[in-house]
Amino acid sequence: MCKKMVLIGAGSAVFTKGLMMDILERKNEKWKVALVDTDERTLKIITRICEKMIVQMDSDVELTASVERKDVLSGADYVVSTIGVGGRRAWEQDVFIPRKYGVFQPVGDTVGPGGISRAMRMIPQLIEIARDVERLCPNAMFFNYSNPMTMNCMAVRRATGVPVIGLCHGVKNGVRRAARFLELLHEEIQFTACGLNHMVFCYHMRRNGEEDRKSVV
Repeated sequence: MCKKMVLIGAGSAVFTKGLMMDILERKNEKWKVALVDTDERTLKIITRICEKMIVQMDSDVELTASVERKDVLSGADYVVSTIGVGGRRAWEQDVFIPRKYGVFQPVGDTVGPGGISRAMRMIPQLIEIARDVERLCPNAMFFNYSNPMTMNCMAVRRATGVPVIGLCHGVKNGVRRAARFLELLHEEIQFTACGLNHMVFCYHMRRNGEEDRKSVV
């Protein structure tokens, strides 16, 4: 059975190559992947990169690309959003403008004035995407990587009712850093974390399933 994923915001410098590699490594599955980005030049570049990845992995993944998501959403099993409305220049202003008035944020994409500003740009677009998902591929799972994660997912759910799952690599990367600090392999560590995106507490860590704190520290 062939599965279809639509990646909206495919020009993302962080996520697209990693998500594509995840699919290419699933050798026992048949996939169709549709890349969507409003920047035609960027879309062409990432499409060429993905085509080279497919060739190098000797994969039979079917790849398409479009600047219009409505042209490719039909029949999707998974819709993934990695959009960044306004791009890097807008993100910079989320940090620089509050700094001018004495509010310093290390990132500025989750809470505070930077998070609110980013949410005001992101939420209307994500709601429109969710409405298209509801209309064109109502059985698809909708995944969101865009920040501010909590506000985005809450808004989509409230405005449309479309089930949305927020994903971030922050916890996993945090555990990798902890493993390096402890001079352990990250594969040895199991952990339990809770909280909201970018405000997560990893409160229980184990080494190879052992409960004794000495097994980690």
